[in-house]
Amino acid sequence: MRKVDLRMNEQEKYKVIKELIDSKGNKNRAALKLGISIRQINRLIRVYKEKGKSGFVHKNRSRQPVNSLPQELTDYIIKLYRVIYQDFNFARFRMTKKRQFFFKLSFINRLRRY
Repeated sequence: MRKVDLRMNEQEKYKVIKELIDSKGNKNRAALKLGISIRQINRLIRVYKEKGKSGFVHKNRSRQPVNSLPQELTDYIIKLYRVIYQDFNFARFRMTKKRQFFFKLSFINRLRRY
């Protein structure tokens, strides 16, 4: 069987549900401890019985967000801003590159962090 690594919140859910099933504990107490509804507790119990520990892994863990750009393109834009357009202020660079690359303003604003 494959080793499953859970993150801290996933591990906490797994631990509480496992304890709930093993000791036939109280669903209300488990719901309060995790901060979720009893309906979600029932769903987690079903996942635990069907898939075991691997059912608690978030399904989007290894996927790249749909709205993200490839790292090469991001690096290229940062290089343009730092090397070629170094005498532009950020607003002017954003207006110039928005026309060329067709990016939303929010992405180009995130480049300020770099």
